[in-house]
Amino acid sequence: MTETRFKPPALCHRCLFENASDAIWFYDRNGHIVYANRASAELTGYTRTELKQKNLKDLLTTASEYDQIMDINSRIASGEEVKMPYEQKIRRHDGSIAVLRMATTLVKSADEVLGFQNIARDITEEIRRQQNMKSFVQDVIRAQEAERKRISRELHDEVAPLLLLLMQKIDNLSKQSERDIADCKPQLDALRSQSEEALESLRRIAQDLRPRILDDLGLIPALEWLTEKLAQDGQIHAESSIKGREVELTAEIQLLVFRIAQEAFNNIRKHSLATWVRLELEFKPKAILLTIQDNGKGFNLSEQTDNLAQNGKLGLAGMHERAQLIGGHIHILTHPGQGTTVIAEVPTVSTDIKQAS
Repeated sequence: MTETRFKPPALCHRCLFENASDAIWFYDRNGHIVYANRASAELTGYTRTELKQKNLKDLLTTASEYDQIMDINSRIASGEEVKMPYEQKIRRHDGSIAVLRMATTLVKSADEVLGFQNIARDITEEIRRQQNMKSFVQDVIRAQEAERKRISRELHDEVAPLLLLLMQKIDNLSKQSERDIADCKPQLDALRSQSEEALESLRRIAQDLRPRILDDLGLIPALEWLTEKLAQDGQIHAESSIKGREVELTAEIQLLVFRIAQEAFNNIRKHSLATWVRLELEFKPKAILLTIQDNGKGFNLSEQTDNLAQNGKLGLAGMHERAQLIGGHIHILTHPGQGTTVIAEVPTVSTDIKQAS
């Protein structure tokens, strides 16, 4: 296609085109770049003259990416609605990779398709910051889990035996003759009762920090135990079910799925006013689906996921972060007066998981 047929931007728009902060370029149906503004040259590292000698495929990192863009262009030309903007990688003149947020529009003359216009913004640093923040959050969660495990182990192995020993000594004292202990018997009984309460509280705290059943028996018994524990309060009818063929899960997937369920149950107990809760764990070919449904009061969920923490919904934000840590995602369905459903979908195989222990 000649440059004379592919007319440059109209004179009244040339100033906007040339001085736009976003990169804008035009290319014909075969991908040959015809026009590019100054921001395009700054973004790619090529001069504008060099860009006009390039085909779009020269800027892309793989041949498959060129095929994908041609497919997008074909769909746009046929009138199909295509979601915009989309992310696209390019290779700069110096060999570095840039990530662009890009939108494509059709360029026509009468009924003839001349080519396409791209408007692109460099989001490489934005993506890098997001990845760094995600990595930081993941490290915090892993450190938190490791600390929980350490505290739980120390409570179980060091503090609990001391309380048991104290209770045994109280029992031994109580077995002495009534004449010797008549004056202090009520105090001994009260002391033993307090020791029993302290031991029970310690065991409960240790279980909540790092349930032994999860490490010893696995995810399914741990979720069933969690459901039974919720039902023991007497105010909520809780039930659980397992669907599909169970597959082996990594220790971290089991741990973080359990934490998602635990946080959902905590929210139900504290805020929902629910009288009925159902937990379902479904094994699919390449993922597991955890669904927790209640008949509570529900709530308005208008915030974006990124805004949950700053708006005080730390529990929901924590569930999202834990799901993302193992390559999954969370859906929350809720409305005032209609209960809440939390759905966590997690891949059963992850290639980028570190142990959180």
